[in-house]
Amino acid sequence: MILTKEEDIELIREAGRLAGAVLEMISRAAVPGITTYELDQMAEKAITDAGHIPTFKGYRGFPATVCASVNEEVVHGIPSKKKVLKDGDILSLDIGVSVRRMVDGKPFNFIGDTAITVPIGTVTKAVQNLLDATQRSLYEAIKVAKAGATLDQIGGAVEDVGKEGAYGIVRDYGGHGIGPDYHEDPFIFNYRTGSKTKLKPGMVIAIEPMFNQGGDKVRTKPDGWTVVTQDYRPSAHFEHSLLITDGDAEILTKRPNEVVG
Repeated sequence: MILTKEEDIELIREAGRLAGAVLEMISRAAVPGITTYELDQMAEKAITDAGHIPTFKGYRGFPATVCASVNEEVVHGIPSKKKVLKDGDILSLDIGVSVRRMVDGKPFNFIGDTAITVPIGTVTKAVQNLLDATQRSLYEAIKVAKAGATLDQIGGAVEDVGKEGAYGIVRDYGGHGIGPDYHEDPFIFNYRTGSKTKLKPGMVIAIEPMFNQGGDKVRTKPDGWTVVTQDYRPSAHFEHSLLITDGDAEILTKRPNEVVG
């Protein structure tokens, strides 16, 4: 999606602000003893109380507001009353907010999509390094995401950080364009592919690196959603939605207390 009207840009900013605020709220609530179901319910209430729509709930049949992925779960984990967080876990929280307005007589969604991986209680130094590196790779990619930059430059920025830490870089999933139906082209790889596709002003994209402590191979569990590392080692996932400009990209989903490195 390419946005040129200021009123449309304001709507997607609204979606992004709420997504960032709700993500920060539930990430702070993610402590030992809480269930991923409880976090999901908190997020859904915050979004609907604001008069907006949880993007993920019902999307292609996904049953929840939040993707909650623990430890070796990479993405698309389904929140559960049985999934109680414990000290030493890590939790990826991925959330989408849709601000819906009528455009030319039809419903149109402006979407903010964002993710963070947080430590639960105290984690090992190696696991904290994994989280820090994955977040840093997102920030490095954001630095180059401006009009005229190629997708290869974005993927390369992520890849360089991953290789520096000898992490497995997930290849089956990545970032994407954002439009009224959520996922749009272009697919944004987290490594170099040689793509010369250039970003244009007004484009809305999500960059979302995923690093594994072990290898890069993943598989989907029998529930049809939850993606896990094949070697069952931990995985981290971070994401922001961006508005591309001639200068620095605008981070639409920046969390209220986030310091972008």
